[in-house]
Amino acid sequence: MSRFDAQQRTTTLTIPALFFIYTIVGILVLVFSSNLFTQYVQQQSFSFSLFIIVFTLISLVLTLFLAVALFRLIRDIVQKRSGSRLKLNLFSYFFILTLLISVPTIFVHIQLISNLLSTWNQANIAAIVEDAHLFALDSYSYRLALIQRIAESEEISLVLQQRLKISEVDPALLALQEFQQDQKGLYHTSRSVGNEAFFLNSLPGTEKGFVPRNEGRDQSCIRYIVPQQYGRLILITFSLGHEFDEKLARIEAGQDIIRILSQLESRLVSLLGGFYMVLYLPILLMVMIIAISLSDSLSQPISNLVQATRKVAEGDLSIRVICTTHDDIGTLIDSFNTMVRNLEKAQSRALQTEKENIWKDMSQRLAHEIKNPLTPIKLSAERVLRRWKTDPKRLGEILEESMLAIIQETDGLTNLLTEFRTFSRLPPPVLERTALQPLLEEALNLYRTSYPDIQFIINTIPPNTYLRVDRRHINQVLANLIINSIDAMHGRGIIEIQTDLVKKTDCRYCRISIRDNGCGIPEEHRSLIFTPYFTTKATGTGLGLSIVERIVLDHGGTIWFDSAIGVGTTFFIDLPVDSTGS
Repeated sequence: MSRFDAQQRTTTLTIPALFFIYTIVGILVLVFSSNLFTQYVQQQSFSFSLFIIVFTLISLVLTLFLAVALFRLIRDIVQKRSGSRLKLNLFSYFFILTLLISVPTIFVHIQLISNLLSTWNQANIAAIVEDAHLFALDSYSYRLALIQRIAESEEISLVLQQRLKISEVDPALLALQEFQQDQKGLYHTSRSVGNEAFFLNSLPGTEKGFVPRNEGRDQSCIRYIVPQQYGRLILITFSLGHEFDEKLARIEAGQDIIRILSQLESRLVSLLGGFYMVLYLPILLMVMIIAISLSDSLSQPISNLVQATRKVAEGDLSIRVICTTHDDIGTLIDSFNTMVRNLEKAQSRALQTEKENIWKDMSQRLAHEIKNPLTPIKLSAERVLRRWKTDPKRLGEILEESMLAIIQETDGLTNLLTEFRTFSRLPPPVLERTALQPLLEEALNLYRTSYPDIQFIINTIPPNTYLRVDRRHINQVLANLIINSIDAMHGRGIIEIQTDLVKKTDCRYCRISIRDNGCGIPEEHRSLIFTPYFTTKATGTGLGLSIVERIVLDHGGTIWFDSAIGVGTTFFIDLPVDSTGS
């Protein structure tokens, strides 16, 4: 039983493989996008090239598989395979739908980010941060001037002498330390007031003025050295404000970020375009591959139904379409299979009825053909018996004639039964690869010497033409047709054999034509030529052409003829070509 599989054909990539690639792309895009702007702004090293190589390789692999799938689709369209146009339409719909969704999304995102940057520019954040930085620097300069004035005032000495609260002098004053030089020239703390957390164990310098700030030592404070009498030095520590250094660092970091973003703005469109290309290109390729896969899975059952319908139209009712889905297409396929199954049963019943009728008709014809010679046999026997009873002396006058008549009719019955047995018990053909030209030459050589008044012609045979036939059966077909042509020409004329290659549906056939210039077949006899026991010959059984037709049909071929009275008859035989060895 012939079957069409309506399941999805093997595609370039399976759905699990595509899902795996999609997951990998999603993870890479997430890592790429989370590090792109952050590390760009922070001016850290970021391996863009590695990501580009990975995404390029993924896109190349997907492009390769997509190219293979598109090549197969285009090949099916060029070869006009069933379902290819439907597959193309479905793929086009999926692809256009993907573009309609993705392209506006990309433009909307780019436009949204552009609008955000435009709003950022309108807010003039860069100028605000710059003003904040200038304000911090002005405040710092003002505080330095204030600190210098306080440090050089006489109040500082009074605070140390009278042990006053330093906050009464100024809230920004944190600590006072007086250092005295010993005989070795080293300075030691002699007096100190204020916050002990800001006291230093050693003098950071001896020159009058501001002490260079040390990041680890001078957190949010600044120190000033004032010389006194007798070689004394006073170290004054002032506050710059709560978390002054941290705030100033944040302002300066913000300035750097805004400066980088300003530089990035001119490259934003190209950067976002590249980002979306990296993001959407692999996904777009996967969507296209999935579109081809889905279009194939949707069109394949329909394509199989179309092919199966053609087979049914050609008469093959053994065809079945296999489908594992339970959707509407599966229901349609089940209905088709049920219809074909019912048609096959109906055809079987019709063939069985036809076969019974044929055999009934053949038995009636056979009985009639057997009955005809029985009458002369009976009459000859009765004639001999009657002479033997009435005049035995003269029995010899009719004995030989009567016996010859009985033998002749008996031989006719034997031939009749032999032909019938050949027709009813014709063995199936044993197909072998057979060269055409030697086969035809062999068939004609049997008759060339026996019929010198007939011109046998074989026209040019296509080179390397092979048939897959039973050589003995085809020889029987050719012999029968040649003998019929010889009889139609009464042993004088032309028998011409011509060959040609033809193509029907998807198969190649060799067409063999056998033409004679005999008397032709009358119009009223043409519909009965292949009917069993029909003959116009005095000695024919009427089974020869029936056997010929059956042999040709058993070989998967066809036979027909064309005839004209007084012109001749041509029999045509189409037999499948064997191309396995070519």
